[in-house]
Amino acid sequence: MVRYIYQGLLGVVVLVVLSACSVSTLELNDSHEVVLTYNEKSIEAEGESLDENTLIYSTIIVKQNILQFKDKSLLVFESTDVDKLYMYKYATQNSIEMIFDAKKIKTIYRRNNLYFFQITLKNEKVLNALVQQSGDQSLSMIYGFSTVQFKKILGQVEGSDTFVAKLNTEKIEVLNDPRNTIRSKWNMKLINVDSLIVMNDTLLGR
Repeated sequence: MVRYIYQGLLGVVVLVVLSACSVSTLELNDSHEVVLTYNEKSIEAEGESLDENTLIYSTIIVKQNILQFKDKSLLVFESTDVDKLYMYKYATQNSIEMIFDAKKIKTIYRRNNLYFFQITLKNEKVLNALVQQSGDQSLSMIYGFSTVQFKKILGQVEGSDTFVAKLNTEKIEVLNDPRNTIRSKWNMKLINVDSLIVMNDTLLGR
């Protein structure tokens, strides 16, 4: 196994490890280290947890973590687990648009099940978000990146200036106050009335 250590994501040490993974994963481990695995590499960045919150609904559990990194930047990591009898109804971009009650979503880059989104909120601010969805029942995301941070991660994953050039650099929403970081809009209406989560078609034999 070959390892390279260099400065990268969020101004902390980033570890790139060659592996054999064709699908992407985005996880937060118990030591509050964000681990992005994509293609044949992984990026790890350790942060300090400032606050944790769990939202429990009948069909889905949402975990929210506010993280601070060595450069004092704040990011929010959210992960969801849907009950096995249920599933996300829509494609990833549509789900994210609903979850943030967004004005619009711009896909900067996609590789397998990993997405780089710029989410335009109702107040016209633009939120840089990294999103990974596994099948129809699990979704993870981390958001609040500055333009510089987002460019670094995109450059490491893609290694091309083509996608970096697509980034909107105006009105970027950077999180500064730990008491005011959550931008997602989870509620019962979103989940049930707006049908973000529906019965699992596979179990129904459809």
